[in-house]
Amino acid sequence: MNLKKEDMDEFSTKDHYELGINLDDLVKIIKRGSSNDEITFLHDPKDKKLVIEMKAENSKKARKFTMALIDIDVEEIDVNQLDQLPFDNKCQFKVAIMDEAIKDAEIFSEVLQINVKDVLKFAAEGITGDMEYVLEKEELISQEFGNASEGSFAIQFLKNVLKISSITDQVAMSLKSESPVKMKFSILNNSHIQYFLAPRVEDESDNEYEQD
Repeated sequence: MNLKKEDMDEFSTKDHYELGINLDDLVKIIKRGSSNDEITFLHDPKDKKLVIEMKAENSKKARKFTMALIDIDVEEIDVNQLDQLPFDNKCQFKVAIMDEAIKDAEIFSEVLQINVKDVLKFAAEGITGDMEYVLEKEELISQEFGNASEGSFAIQFLKNVLKISSITDQVAMSLKSESPVKMKFSILNNSHIQYFLAPRVEDESDNEYEQD
């Protein structure tokens, strides 16, 4: 998630910082706020803590939460390098389209197949049946199609990603065979959230799917 300073009421920092935050605790704190609250994040580099203040509209008093920062000692994925992966195909369309494709696909399977070859195709195959949902180029908001690409992705993870539909209605998808699918969602005016989901591959030993 990349939040641009232009989308904030106020943004001020003198340097670049990387802060380790317990995500479960942060979520609990944010849930204590309402949609009308003004939220302020404060960090003093001399103090290994993050202060979160919540103030209701037209209120002079703010509630304050203080979180201890944690050391990040796990190997990190280079997001910038991941973002520069070359993709053969790119297209943009309504989030509702993928949502409908997922609902159709999960009737028969736990995996959604995404294929691009002149058209964008969602498909699923199961023991009791199969489904196919084809979108022509003119049905997409935009497209840059190149070499044919395909991939199979876990529906449960895709459903979790599409929960973002409550704040945005379009997705920019990039696809290349044997590579993660990239899904980018624009939020606010200048910011964005993007996901990289690894494909699932079939295990020849037991003919079951497992995540790559």
